[in-house]
Amino acid sequence: MKFISPFILLLALNFGFAQTYTIKNLELNDDKSQYGVVFYKGDKVYYTSYMLDNRNKARRDNDKRLIFTMFEAQMTEDGEIINPKQFNKSEKFVFNTSSAGFSNDGKYMYITTNFMKRGKSYKRKLKSINLNIQRGEYVEGIGWTNFEPLPFCKPNYNYGHATLSPDGSTIYFTSNADGAHGQTDLFKVKIIGNGEYGKVENLGKKINSPRKDMFPFVSKNNVLYFASDRVGGVGGLDIYSYDLNGDPETTKPINLPQPINSRSDDFCYIINDDGTKGYFSSRRPKGKGDDDIYYFTLE
Repeated sequence: MKFISPFILLLALNFGFAQTYTIKNLELNDDKSQYGVVFYKGDKVYYTSYMLDNRNKARRDNDKRLIFTMFEAQMTEDGEIINPKQFNKSEKFVFNTSSAGFSNDGKYMYITTNFMKRGKSYKRKLKSINLNIQRGEYVEGIGWTNFEPLPFCKPNYNYGHATLSPDGSTIYFTSNADGAHGQTDLFKVKIIGNGEYGKVENLGKKINSPRKDMFPFVSKNNVLYFASDRVGGVGGLDIYSYDLNGDPETTKPINLPQPINSRSDDFCYIINDDGTKGYFSSRRPKGKGDDDIYYFTLE
């Protein structure tokens, strides 16, 4: 089903032509939560859902909380996601694993996970259940290995949802670290190399709001997409775009039109290199689970 919103005029002014979204709820979705698709190599994708036991039931930790993990799968020509396989590294070293990001060469994976290792007791006073970003590398014959926390992640804050700039030089991520304007802000940091990183920078009040700003993604043409529950949205988390090539004095985040945004939470927007198709996640009515993955084409 195709939708053309009243917002189309603003899109035409910003992009030079009208754009029409066609979306569909994936067959992959069920009564569980599925969200956060990222492209990897060729037709391979990763996404996040509940960790499953041998009976295909969602697993919980000792405090009865659901555990998230990543799945690797294949993308078909019509956008369906098939042949999912649970990311087995999550069972070995952390409670939760989610929100994969990748270097351009596919050698490095950046994941969101708890500071605390599996098997240790929660130390609530130390906030060890907070989230951090870890980088792993792909080694032929072994797979994903050598995961280490990024050195700027501090246990008293949360860090997650890492994504890289088109040239691979910068990591964008979500955090409530010192200097955040709202509950969570978007930050960036330069990759220097050899395990070293530059100064962590807040993206500023032009992008961040007094509320939650999260789930960044930067497209091939250097447009930042992110989710926010700021005032003025359609409802819940909305997806916004911000042209990083624009004049920082005048460029403002643009709320994407329906059917991408709804009165419910909409987040984790990604688009392919030529800007014709992608995925987003939503908790909108008539979905199949807590969060569903939607595929879209853009004309």
